[in-house]
Amino acid sequence: MTKRICRFLASGIAVLSLAACGAVETPVPVWKMPLVWNRHCELRNQMLQAIRSGDIQAMEKTCREGTKLIPGDATWHYNLACALAYRGDPGLALSELEKAIVFGFRNAAAIREDSDLKRLAKYPRFAELVKKAEKLASEPVPGRPVVSPLGVAAGGVGVLTETNVVWNFDGGYFEGYVKIAPPKKSLFELANTFGISQGGTSPERPYVAAYLSEGTASGNSGDVYFNRDNNHSRIKISDFPHLTEVKLSKAAMDAGIGFDLPNMTFPGCSVFGNASRARTGVFWRSIPRLAMTEPGAAARMGKFYLDNQFWVFPAHNDFGKPELGDVFPAMVPFCLATTGSSWSDLPYLRAALAASASFSPVVKKWIVRNRLMGPTMQWLVRRSVPGVKTEEDYLSPKAHPVAFAKEHLDARAIVKRAHDLKMDEVPPVAQIKLVNSTLFPVKYPRPVVDYEDSSPEVRYATPVAISIVLHGREAKRTFLVQAETFPVADPSAVYEWRVVAGDPSWVKIETPLGEHRGPSAGIAQLVVDRSKIKGRLDIAVFAKTGKTEFGAPSFVSFFAPAAEKREYSKDGKLKSIDYTNKEMVYLDPYIALPRNWKDVYFYGKDGSLLGFDREIDGKKAGEFTSRGERIVSRKKDGAPEKTVPVRYILRNSGVPNMPPELTYMDEPGKED
Repeated sequence: MTKRICRFLASGIAVLSLAACGAVETPVPVWKMPLVWNRHCELRNQMLQAIRSGDIQAMEKTCREGTKLIPGDATWHYNLACALAYRGDPGLALSELEKAIVFGFRNAAAIREDSDLKRLAKYPRFAELVKKAEKLASEPVPGRPVVSPLGVAAGGVGVLTETNVVWNFDGGYFEGYVKIAPPKKSLFELANTFGISQGGTSPERPYVAAYLSEGTASGNSGDVYFNRDNNHSRIKISDFPHLTEVKLSKAAMDAGIGFDLPNMTFPGCSVFGNASRARTGVFWRSIPRLAMTEPGAAARMGKFYLDNQFWVFPAHNDFGKPELGDVFPAMVPFCLATTGSSWSDLPYLRAALAASASFSPVVKKWIVRNRLMGPTMQWLVRRSVPGVKTEEDYLSPKAHPVAFAKEHLDARAIVKRAHDLKMDEVPPVAQIKLVNSTLFPVKYPRPVVDYEDSSPEVRYATPVAISIVLHGREAKRTFLVQAETFPVADPSAVYEWRVVAGDPSWVKIETPLGEHRGPSAGIAQLVVDRSKIKGRLDIAVFAKTGKTEFGAPSFVSFFAPAAEKREYSKDGKLKSIDYTNKEMVYLDPYIALPRNWKDVYFYGKDGSLLGFDREIDGKKAGEFTSRGERIVSRKKDGAPEKTVPVRYILRNSGVPNMPPELTYMDEPGKED
């Protein structure tokens, strides 16, 4: 089956008609694509499984559902044609192939050479369709808007519509195309307008104005400002010479596309944005915590970060509230969290825009070309924190607070460091990844089987942030992480791995056994002591090359829910986990769900886990095997005789504004 099942671009609102095939399909409007994307991904996975198993019937069924889910989509019709060709139905297969061609699949060479369609090659109509694909190759798809860049002058405001945006089905985000025209006024003419609305309260204003007047700074040409809180907390565009603002059309805003987490790339532009908003209700959280917990959000944010985007969001109640403290489950570099609520994000956003305006033109061009605007801004902010003087200071926790307060901001130092930066001094990013191979096997515990939850331990593993919730039972856990510089892998790069949150005694950062390289060369074995960790452990990874300093950090975060009370023996064996949370410590329902039991573990003479007893309200409520199956009956010698697998499910707690609870039930008909 064609590999093109994983590649989609879809946009449009008009009705497409196929006179030749008698088909009429109304495409999904581009702003509605997020509503169908999750189901599309499920179908794509089902399709791949059907291909691997050779299940032609499942291929056809999945493709037909795909064509109904996303009408007018060329790729689903193309794959349906392949499935029908396998089934031996040339007439229907050729009709679907024609639909695919009319709907935009016009790669004649790919159609001609696709082994899945070889069964159709003997029919004259197949050759006619190949010619049709060649003929239509440069023609627009009927009824769909032709996507073209939004033209807007530097310093102006532009509105994106469905004619400037496509949906990326591989990544689950929009791609917005903007062409910024030359500015109408020179930087020299606008130098004194920088920060004018702030009066004398903008500490960086005289510096930036001087840089612009003397012609050594680039201004904000090529920079895009994108507000995602409906202008609740916004900067004044005229304060930043040549800064371009991009807004979304009413149709997009009505569809909820313009709020909260970023969801769009802007190829060729550097993007600065903010959103002073927060989620309420049972799953309340700030936008930074949403980026760390919502499925798929971290992967998208990591993508945007390494594509010239810099975002600032208030931490709101997630950090600093007396009764809660710090409730973030991880640290991330792809957004900057600020202490406080509305408008606390603006000073940092203004400082970042001032820094971008202060770069020399050649340095800024190099940064944007290498997609380093986001990481460079993170480095500038952290390197300029008051009290961070030396390299060792920068590698310490003082440069990397969970949320940035007013006292962490030195806007003048940020813009001066940006202005003085040379091209060969722009620091790299340490991209990171978990390593698991036959040479270095890492065993990850299985949900439900190895621990009583359905959530995976690895919440996300992006190139700049890895989040692991330690559900497993073992006291000592070993993880392998490899780092490599971005934008270019430099074999001479030097790396540093530092604990920036949590107690350094909770982890050992070592050279892997049998490996000639070590942490300074980019590969580290992290031995985490789960019996000691309380809350969160964050390890920052830094890289430097040539003349650069250590750049923006990437983070490996380990999280142990404080609501779980664990007891380990001296030899590292888990004795019990008490989930009842009598202290009512906040538990993020995205991370782990509350439950009303305590598990007590027991072992054989050889030290192997035999099983555990479950207690509810201090009384034994069940016995379980080491595999998590409930023991129904035992033999005379005490060994399990009959067991039944259990299923962990959600149950409404019945308490207003409280999350659902985790409960369990026997799998029906599974008793052994």
